[in-house]
Amino acid sequence: MTGIINRLTLRLAATAIAAALAAGTTAAPASAETYAVIVKTVNDVFSAPVKEGCEKAAKDLGVECYYIGPSEVNEAQQLQVINDVLTKGVDGIAVSATNPKSVARLLEKAKAAGIPIVTFDGDLLQEDAGLRSTFIGTDNYNFGVELAKKVVEYKPKGGTVCIQTGTAGSLNLDLRVQGIRDTLANVSKDKPVKRLAGENGWTEVDGCPIYNNDNISLAAQQMNDVLVANPKLDAFVAVGGWAQYAPSAYRQAVGRVKDRVDSKDLVISFGDAFAPQLPLLKDGLAHYLVGQSPYNMGYKSIEALHDLKQGKTVPPYIDTGFVKCTPDMADTCGKN
Repeated sequence: MTGIINRLTLRLAATAIAAALAAGTTAAPASAETYAVIVKTVNDVFSAPVKEGCEKAAKDLGVECYYIGPSEVNEAQQLQVINDVLTKGVDGIAVSATNPKSVARLLEKAKAAGIPIVTFDGDLLQEDAGLRSTFIGTDNYNFGVELAKKVVEYKPKGGTVCIQTGTAGSLNLDLRVQGIRDTLANVSKDKPVKRLAGENGWTEVDGCPIYNNDNISLAAQQMNDVLVANPKLDAFVAVGGWAQYAPSAYRQAVGRVKDRVDSKDLVISFGDAFAPQLPLLKDGLAHYLVGQSPYNMGYKSIEALHDLKQGKTVPPYIDTGFVKCTPDMADTCGKN
């Protein structure tokens, strides 16, 4: 029975990927160059503006945006998507890697075939950086630094902190976590802190960091559990907006400690600055949001691949910047 179930699961996954591949193509002339933009998942608030930027750049340049990814964050499914893209044949590949090492092994095939490669949002490991021509996205370490700055401002004497992140091993998220730790510890980047244990007055509570595996419901539940288990927690810092994408559950969790949030006895700092998060910020249920620019990542990925295809060079790093939002900016932040 287990074998039957496994075969059925694989068939369903293959069917889902095939459907996604069929839906991923943006209309373009038959002779147009085709550039694949492969996201971690097509079903989240981050990926939608990546697609918009990809399609706008394709229109501007007269090429084809082949936007594709798994229906959920899943390492194996993303690898299958990449493999299918290689089989299909494209003029360039932009990918946000879920598992950098596994993705790199597949990209070796593309590199050997002379296909231009760039990464965005989720980069490869340093040892595999030679496979791609550039990384397009946020300076993730500085993103973490920025998330921690507001915590230090409101809690200069330190305290206890819990950091929430997504999938273990995601290089971009690990860099954000490191930026948070080093900033709270008041150390330089070349002397990273492995885990806060009293440095500069800051200590990570037991069970943290917490990994939500990019699951929104789990992220909200984790935050609730941490706040219940640590009634005197001084800071909660999330490197992405997961828990806030479940606004009802988030409101319930933070609402129970709203007096501590209002007095800044508990400081809350979140990554991302998408539409579901801004009402929470406006209502005083968080102190700070730091957001990326996924639209620019999609646009510049196509732009860079097109330049590479034309034989041009691109910078080794293309910074798409980030936005910073406080409650008084909630109505306008990130909208320009």
